[in-house]
Amino acid sequence: MMSEPATDSNRSTTGISRMLPDLLAFCFGIGMAYVFHWETHDLVWSLWLSSLTIGYVTILSTIAGGVYLAWHIIRHKDFPQKMRKVALAVAGGIALFFFGFFSLHFCAFHAGHASFLSAFFPIEGLPEQRFLSAFMNPLLLWRTAFEYLVPLYGMFLIPVLIAEREQVFAVFTKAVRLAHHIHKDDVEQLMQRNHLGEKKEAGRLFYQPYLNVIRMHFLILFFAFAHAWNLDSFPVYALVYAVYFFPWRKQFPKKARADITL
Repeated sequence: MMSEPATDSNRSTTGISRMLPDLLAFCFGIGMAYVFHWETHDLVWSLWLSSLTIGYVTILSTIAGGVYLAWHIIRHKDFPQKMRKVALAVAGGIALFFFGFFSLHFCAFHAGHASFLSAFFPIEGLPEQRFLSAFMNPLLLWRTAFEYLVPLYGMFLIPVLIAEREQVFAVFTKAVRLAHHIHKDDVEQLMQRNHLGEKKEAGRLFYQPYLNVIRMHFLILFFAFAHAWNLDSFPVYALVYAVYFFPWRKQFPKKARADITL
């Protein structure tokens, strides 16, 4: 039986249901800023913490998705038995390289930015030059974040995670779907394709965390300039939060582009 075509009312209902979590995230975030009387200092550091945490989780989920898919491909019955150990070693090495590289690069970027921000928005009790010392030390950066920022702004991670939910786990969820629909032809094609290890393909997988970083840091700069020009009022904060949390992409969708190929 042919399914009935989607009506305008059905599309409208679906659109509202997809937007609802984003609207709730906006209300949650702006409500926190209002109830706790957040000032520019608080808004800046809550966004910095969100950028570090959500971005890093996105990187980890992307790596985990690649590992999950590679594991299922290598263990597939049509994958050559004699190549499995080598393939596992190569896949594991690539995963460890990405983990180490992006842990260092992504965290160093945030440590450098935090060192700059702390000169204008100092954190009470934070030792001087702490972020600078964490520039090449991701563990120290995370320790500093959990010790000084998470107790104050950890709750703000909830609405940000809701707003970024589709991007954070996008690669991982796709990898899981692909892993459970692998056929013999898929294995042969994946083994024959030469672009799996190209830098361009890897870059496409990891660009989203950095894209979110750019957007969040534009907001941070806006709040900093608003503070300098005495424009840091609650209506201004509410407007900027609406720009960040409101699902503009769902209201004005672009043409569907090809999914990331693995």
